[in-house]
Amino acid sequence: MATAEMALAPGLPPSPTPELYEALPLFYVIALVFLAVLTIFLLHILGPLRRWSSHGLLHYIVMVIYTLSYPLVGYTIGWMQSTNYLYFNDFTVWAVFLLLLLSSTDSLTACSINDIESWKSIYVKHLFKGFLLVFILLKFGYYIEKDVDADYLWYPLSLILVVIVLKSYVMIASMRMVSKSYLGKNVKMIAEYMHHIDNKLVAFDPVTMEGYRYMVAGEKHCINRRGRAPWYKRPDDLKVTTVEQIWQCEGNLLIGDQGKVLKDLCLSMALSKMLNRRFAGFKLSEAELEKTHDFVFKGLLAGDEQQAFRVIEEELVFVHDMYYTRYSYLYQKGRYLALCLPVIMSALCSWLAVASLHIKRTDDPYLSSRLNRTLLSGTIVIPVVVAFLEAYQTYLYMASGWFKVALIRSYVTAPFLQTSCCSEMIIRLLLMLKAFRPWKGRLGQYCFLESLCRKSKIMNCLHYATLRLVDKAVKGRMESVKLSGNVKKAIIDSLLGSNGNLTNGVTSLQRNGVHGDLSWACDATATDGAVSRTILVWHIATTLCEHQLDKQGKQAEALYIGSHT
Repeated sequence: MATAEMALAPGLPPSPTPELYEALPLFYVIALVFLAVLTIFLLHILGPLRRWSSHGLLHYIVMVIYTLSYPLVGYTIGWMQSTNYLYFNDFTVWAVFLLLLLSSTDSLTACSINDIESWKSIYVKHLFKGFLLVFILLKFGYYIEKDVDADYLWYPLSLILVVIVLKSYVMIASMRMVSKSYLGKNVKMIAEYMHHIDNKLVAFDPVTMEGYRYMVAGEKHCINRRGRAPWYKRPDDLKVTTVEQIWQCEGNLLIGDQGKVLKDLCLSMALSKMLNRRFAGFKLSEAELEKTHDFVFKGLLAGDEQQAFRVIEEELVFVHDMYYTRYSYLYQKGRYLALCLPVIMSALCSWLAVASLHIKRTDDPYLSSRLNRTLLSGTIVIPVVVAFLEAYQTYLYMASGWFKVALIRSYVTAPFLQTSCCSEMIIRLLLMLKAFRPWKGRLGQYCFLESLCRKSKIMNCLHYATLRLVDKAVKGRMESVKLSGNVKKAIIDSLLGSNGNLTNGVTSLQRNGVHGDLSWACDATATDGAVSRTILVWHIATTLCEHQLDKQGKQAEALYIGSHT
């Protein structure tokens, strides 16, 4: 009986085999690699949404991924180096795509202005990454001499290495271009152009944009060269695309309502270049000209309210992309240069995925039954995912304003495109591509009196838990409301009514008959000249009036209900 009970009793679990101990680090490496692929995917999806949404969680996720990418890649490659070299073919492919994460696989170049100013330290990190990548490929080449069956991986990996180096260079160059030390040099050409070319006394028409030579593209031609006269003394030799040229183009694409939208897009590009002078500290030489006044009040604001807001929205998109993406740098170097790297990378990833199907596996029976499928799927899935994401980035750029402006420039400057039906149809189809909305179309609101005592306990806990890495919560909560068409129309009507003479609220007080009592609220000297204090006074007064009106409305509603019950 005892013997039978012992036979039925559960035995001790079998001790792990040596192969299982050997496979555990491999499974850990696979998990880290797929975590890195997930971060690449999140950057591609969430990166373009940063401009559209101001939600703090989205920006924190992107910042955390952007910050932790370096330690994640280094840690994963270290584990690869410590495992069995039976998987070296797979690990080399994985390592190359891990390092692709550091070169910003999407269009994002920086998360904040501080990142832009520290571009030199990022440059040093990329140099280290480049040496590490070359070391891995050289080590791979050494093993190829022993295993000639892996020659088919060498060519796509080498070409992918070249593309990664180019991506890293473009990322660093884009950040350097908008840093404080370089921004002034780039914007200086725009300031000189506006002073010497556009501000000339010529006939102008704000409706047809005749005489408005605002630059859409061509800064690289506004450079003084030794032994030659200054460029502004040779205006006929300048290869610059201007707003005037685009407005005077009579091609079919620029006629009608859709053509008007495309012209406004080019105008937004020109205005963004002019706005950048403020960030570099340059004076706006055209600010006091009658020509500029008429452009705003007889041209931009004279149409429907949607046009003015559309132009300003796209203008801010171009300014945002100049600081936080690589679009501006590539646009200046070549009209369609931004398409080259994603297209080439997609093709190389597809080639590598097909070549990975021929990887010869080890003859170890345990590995062939448990790990070969995992290794094969990982080596094939990663290039396929990256190829898909690169194709996605290609579409986002083709649907962006940068690509559309480049197409319009080609259409305007190449007359044969205006006469060719086939070319015109292709350009028309490309211009129809749509991407994310540039902005949310909402206005942030913060009530000082209502939010004074509110605090976010969760954010304060995160502030201390992360050793002050996360910012402490601001008192209160900002809400956002959608801007209606009536609000936009009221803003346009108010600006048109002022004719450019803003009175800091005096007109509103006079219209309501209370200027004598509240004129002090509009007097800059009464508030020590601080605009913020003036705004705060008006904000508190508006809030008190709103509460009083709400109270009266509730009392009237209660009386109405009481009289009908």
